[in-house]
Amino acid sequence: MSEQTFILSFHFICLTLQRFFKNNKRMTPFFKQTWFIGGVAALAIFALCFLGINYVGQPDEEKGPEVDDVVIATIQTNEPLITIARQQGWIEADATEMSSIDASKVKELGTAFQSSKLTTFSELQHFVGLTEIHAGAFAHSDGLTAITIPAYVITIEDGALSYCPALQEIKVDTANTHYDSRGNCNAIICSWKGELMLVAGCVNTVIPEDVRYIAPQAFAGCTNLKKISFPERMKEIGEEAFKDCQGLETVEIPQGVRFVKPGMFKGCSSLRELTLSKSVERLQKDAFAGCSSLTTINCGKKYPPIIENAFDEYKATVYVPNGMTNTYYRDKFWKDFPTVKELP
Repeated sequence: MSEQTFILSFHFICLTLQRFFKNNKRMTPFFKQTWFIGGVAALAIFALCFLGINYVGQPDEEKGPEVDDVVIATIQTNEPLITIARQQGWIEADATEMSSIDASKVKELGTAFQSSKLTTFSELQHFVGLTEIHAGAFAHSDGLTAITIPAYVITIEDGALSYCPALQEIKVDTANTHYDSRGNCNAIICSWKGELMLVAGCVNTVIPEDVRYIAPQAFAGCTNLKKISFPERMKEIGEEAFKDCQGLETVEIPQGVRFVKPGMFKGCSSLRELTLSKSVERLQKDAFAGCSSLTTINCGKKYPPIIENAFDEYKATVYVPNGMTNTYYRDKFWKDFPTVKELP
């Protein structure tokens, strides 16, 4: 209830009482006194209700996290961070150190750390004012090997850690209630559609068995990744999830995944063997474009999956279930592969 509404209502009640007493001249003094006290009590209750409703309706004032004032980086320990902090105005232009208080005042990173010369960034955990990490926030930080996500981050966009080829360790502050790195999996995990999704990974990632989704660009540009194992009950792998993973040699699409999304393994130039589970229905645009080393495709599906311009080369040998060789040879999507054989 607004203050203006309260004043108008209060005035209306007073006017009603005044008219009541004026039109009832035959009332004894006792009844007048009783009605007067009752009217005052009603007004008091009305006022208290107004104050109570407005007090409850007011949102609690947000309190920032308490921060201990400690030095988190110096020109000697982390020169790249000090340089960026100077450029962004987070510290004075001639400052040689950065404190936890300085870091806590930073509300967004933008592109400040793209292509940075950072090697490790555990200091990020002190950026407690940070709630969102945008797409590509750390992209192309070629020397970055370790990072710790702060406690109050509630949004991490796709590709935030893409093209960080040296990244080996990803941690999430244990106080974070939206993301975690459970079981030292070296990945960022969150809840999505009531199940778990991997948001970002690195060369040392071990995907937890209860993860069902992998976000777009989760491993993009992880050039040192040679092999990845998926949980058996995986449901979906996002677009460009493994794009430009140039060291990746073998891939087995897990049972449950229906679509190999656009650009999923694009640019994986070392990929030589691909295994498609029986659940795969479509290989979408550019899913395997640039996979110049691909020589073997194992396809367990009885009927050929649909190919939507997924390949730009058709030189691999395709292995299919017993008795399905001619079916694949005649299929309009698979007829471009010169050699089709039965699975051993």
